[in-house]
Amino acid sequence: MLFLEGLSGITDEMKILLITYYFPPCGGAAVQRWLRFIHILTKKGVQLKVVTTLDGDYPYRDESLLSEIPSSVKVYRSKPFSFSKLWHFLGQKELPYGSLQNKKTDSFGKKVLYWLRLNFIVPDIRIGWNPAAYKSALRVLRQDKFDYIITTGPPHSTHLVGWKLKKRYGIQWRTDFRDPMTEIYYLKLNPPCRFTLALHRYLEKKIIQNADLNYIVSEGIASSLPAGKKEVLYNGFDPEDFADISYQRTEVFRAKYVGQLTAGQDASPLLRALSRLQLPLLEFFLIGTRDFPATAFPVHKIPFLPHKEALRELVNAELLILIINNYEGNEGMLTTKLFEYIGARTPILCISEPKGEAYKLICQTESGFVSNNPEAIADYISRLYNRFLKGEDLRTKGDISFLEVNNQVQTLLAPPEQKKGSFSKL
Repeated sequence: MLFLEGLSGITDEMKILLITYYFPPCGGAAVQRWLRFIHILTKKGVQLKVVTTLDGDYPYRDESLLSEIPSSVKVYRSKPFSFSKLWHFLGQKELPYGSLQNKKTDSFGKKVLYWLRLNFIVPDIRIGWNPAAYKSALRVLRQDKFDYIITTGPPHSTHLVGWKLKKRYGIQWRTDFRDPMTEIYYLKLNPPCRFTLALHRYLEKKIIQNADLNYIVSEGIASSLPAGKKEVLYNGFDPEDFADISYQRTEVFRAKYVGQLTAGQDASPLLRALSRLQLPLLEFFLIGTRDFPATAFPVHKIPFLPHKEALRELVNAELLILIINNYEGNEGMLTTKLFEYIGARTPILCISEPKGEAYKLICQTESGFVSNNPEAIADYISRLYNRFLKGEDLRTKGDISFLEVNNQVQTLLAPPEQKKGSFSKL
């Protein structure tokens, strides 16, 4: 029988192995949570190694983020199998990111692809990386001992790698849920067949129950998951990200939406509100958004920006737009973007029902306004605009210190229940 042999001696320093599909040079919000956690953990003396992809199917690339990986962190990369070839073969230019919601304008071929993806690729399309990720993790585990491994999703298929390692070697395993798994909105909008949905729920239950601890990004998502050991772990923001960025006032009132906009995000209340306003100095910016409804007013479209430049755009604005996916059960969604918005100290307009965790957090930090009523939205924008014309300081002043990343990572330092490097037989 095979054992994991040749492991180095135990040290007093905590050691963590992170398994993640999205990691620099991948850009966008998906990498920011753990990139920030890693920064703080290494400062606290934690040793980290990362198993990730080599040229994965990324929504964006941001080469600048490579320089933000601490030099002490060793990264192991493996090439994933990609389903993009099938996608391209059937006439689609790129894989869908962030959404699997069909549109009426979609071609028949695209609708077929969505159906195939939803019913035959479980739990998600990134599962093609799992064999390579497992082999790469094994190589690392043969070289060193770790207090625990952690898998982060989406893609939630990555958790299956951790589950397999847990079953075979008895290593401490923790999961990180940045989004729901079976309660994700596109499974509600485009339900798969009963067998596939049952398989989704089976995998979700087994992952939660077999992990030694599950980190969940919000209370709402935690409550939607099956019973198991859970800890809420906010994304948070890093004040250092904003240390060298200062607000620069201009002659125009700048309202900005930064990031992807998926089919499930309903921008119509915002558009109806803006169409009612006669504010000559108001300018609307879309940064990094691939698709946005046609508008009767001019829109400045800016392509995807490196993360540091995107943060600069957040600070140098008078209003930031956040749109919560419009579907039942989405009250627990707390995106990385929201925490960066709060950290930027720029007023936030959240297009959503005034309920849920985003609403509570915005109110608690006095960071902005939440509504999906066009009249209320128009009134809020007008009030900010008039204050701007008077030369008032619009920067938010609420207490946001509890959301700093340094306060969030304490949860990650909880000691494991069993001895470091305690592996069972294969």
